[in-house]
Amino acid sequence: MAENSQDDVARGKALAVISYIGLLSIIPFIVQPNNSYAVAHGRQGLCVFCWFVTASFFSIAPVIGPFVFFASAVLCLAFMAIGMLTAIAGKTWVVPLFGKYFK
Repeated sequence: MAENSQDDVARGKALAVISYIGLLSIIPFIVQPNNSYAVAHGRQGLCVFCWFVTASFFSIAPVIGPFVFFASAVLCLAFMAIGMLTAIAGKTWVVPLFGKYFK
């Protein structure tokens, strides 16, 4: 992803970290819509949240549904942790598989 200014990183780091906590991913869009760093993490956090919600619908499918949901939930938790650590480090990233659609 594009380089962010140090000012954007400093002002948006807290929002970037919380953007990986479920629906809180929309907070950067509301609080600092002009901060490219916070918004970039908000988009990736929204990707993880949408992935989890979509996986929740698969959980009602017989036999394979719970397995798909469990695998997706584990991946989403891992991606949340990676995203938070990346945000703390002052860098941006793209969630594997679906993150490119949220850039």
